[in-house]
Amino acid sequence: MCGLAGIYNLDGAPINTRQLSSMTRIIQHRGPDDEGFLVANLSTHEVSLHSSEHSIDEIRRQHAMIPTETTCNLGMGFRRLSIIDLSAAGHQPMTEESESCFICFNGQIYNYLEIKEELKSLGHTFRSQSDTEVLLKSYLQWGEHCLQKFIGMFALVIFDKTNKRLFVARDRLGIKPLMYHFNGTRFLWASEEKQLILSGLVSPLVNEEVMSAFLREVKLFERPESFFSEIQQLPAGSYAFVDANGITVKKYWTLQLGMSNGSLEDSSHKVKELLNDAIRLRLRSDVPLGIALSGGIDSSSIACLARQMTYSEINTFSVFYEGPKYDERKYIKAVIDQGGFKPSYFTGSTDLSFEEIAKWIYYQDAPTSGASPFSAFQNYKNVKAAGISVLLNGQGGDELFAGYPYFLKYYIAQLYQTGQWTHLASNIFQLFKDQGILASTKQIYLASQVLKGSPEKLRKLEYKKYATSELYPGEFIEQKNKSKLIAIQTVDPTAISLEQSLLAAITRSHLPHMLRWEDRNSMANSIESRVPFLDHRLVEQSFAIPSEFKIHNGVQKYILRKAMRNIVPESILNRKDKIGFGTPTVEWTLKHLQKPIQELLHSNSFLSRTWIHGKKVQSLYDKNPRLFGENELWRIMTAELWHRTFIDKH
Repeated sequence: MCGLAGIYNLDGAPINTRQLSSMTRIIQHRGPDDEGFLVANLSTHEVSLHSSEHSIDEIRRQHAMIPTETTCNLGMGFRRLSIIDLSAAGHQPMTEESESCFICFNGQIYNYLEIKEELKSLGHTFRSQSDTEVLLKSYLQWGEHCLQKFIGMFALVIFDKTNKRLFVARDRLGIKPLMYHFNGTRFLWASEEKQLILSGLVSPLVNEEVMSAFLREVKLFERPESFFSEIQQLPAGSYAFVDANGITVKKYWTLQLGMSNGSLEDSSHKVKELLNDAIRLRLRSDVPLGIALSGGIDSSSIACLARQMTYSEINTFSVFYEGPKYDERKYIKAVIDQGGFKPSYFTGSTDLSFEEIAKWIYYQDAPTSGASPFSAFQNYKNVKAAGISVLLNGQGGDELFAGYPYFLKYYIAQLYQTGQWTHLASNIFQLFKDQGILASTKQIYLASQVLKGSPEKLRKLEYKKYATSELYPGEFIEQKNKSKLIAIQTVDPTAISLEQSLLAAITRSHLPHMLRWEDRNSMANSIESRVPFLDHRLVEQSFAIPSEFKIHNGVQKYILRKAMRNIVPESILNRKDKIGFGTPTVEWTLKHLQKPIQELLHSNSFLSRTWIHGKKVQSLYDKNPRLFGENELWRIMTAELWHRTFIDKH
């Protein structure tokens, strides 16, 4: 797990190595263990590897320090968090015997041992125990088709010296980030936007369409564009070739809606088998690892299955705030007692400051829709203090198996449209029983709107509670073909089904921004986060499971509950409430942060923003702060702090 940086001048102009060094140094948090560089001239085939004062001793003895000036037009920088093969043999940029290819790679290939054996049978030899070398040899053997072999998370850049090009790729689900800037003659890449902005090579300009979509409709990272107008991300499941002619991007993996089949027993067995194997592979590590434990079924499943695979001590890490809405300790304790884990708790404090939040926004590179990822960030501090470098996390379970109440309306609409009256009646009956009249009536109303209108109209209806539209200038209009890159996967706007809503959640509306937070929070604390539920084999299998096994008689994630029977404590399997990462966002914004928020909203800098009507915001706040939409004050606050951090200062 590491950080990437690079500059490629397509016109042959020399790169500035000081700028490359600064791009790499900025992300020391992503890789505190080692640093390395490559500079190359694509015209003369000149290539050299370099060290810095942050490189380990053995690398400094092998490679000269990166020069302050060069005639080379390509530079690659790397920061390393050592997880697999901690020796100098795992140093990057890494090359192979022929020195025809050089790689910088962020992530983990979990099945690298199996691929390594296959490559050995084809005649390849290895100098290290790292997954990086396996990845590089895979590219030599299979070219871009190597991506189909990998089970893992990755963002990688390979300098293919023979073909005078870069091969750039990102994992199927977009777990690991790869940001870039391309102006026709210069291609820059990085793990985080701040690297590009602070390099001085990219103008710090706000993408006001993205900001508008965020504030009006809580849209986050649904398309390649970022909050910076000159920076975008390589889409998930995509690769690119970059050479003197420009960029060519292709999709190598697209999640498909499969044919639902199989019995309940067969489906639950496959879920258990695949999740078990996903966890087995993700327990491979040369450093201590732990598990994020919330008390929900996802993290509990990971912890309980992991316990069956190892007798080693496993640390768990949890967050709670006082009050029943935010405290899941009784469920967490059930897992800890059963598995004999070593628990650590972060007790959430209400005494937080603007300074803390501003520092966190620096790591995020973007505003956020609520405070729950800030709580997760605090939890990672606990993980780091315990000396843990790898953390297994339950992200993705809700999107695979319909865990959020959000999905209920789509299933109700699907049952109505397909005339499954018995199933419809049983689900609605259970819904009233579990959630009460008000919440159930709301779901039925939203289901009727699903049947009536387009997804965008429905989304605007749903997000009325989140945003006060008159506070923001202009309607958000998505630009068509703004990027030369392919768009993020979309769904059929005429389809009404639970599966379509799950597909949209995984590829657009939910998972992309949650993975973004997960990456930034973990790496800010030099920790590798692994997400077993997002093993692509399990993700693909989830779409071969009939809808009625995901929501069954009003019970969400029914198939996972079935698969985890006799593994996870019954008290957790029988839970019907959905807390999520409970965080007192409203209490923070309306009470503990009231004064600094008021000062922010009355500041000259805030009033000068073109992406918000500052005076209207002031007026509404002075009238009654409770008139804002849900978490709206948090979004406005973090947007302004982001602007001050990245735009005003640079």
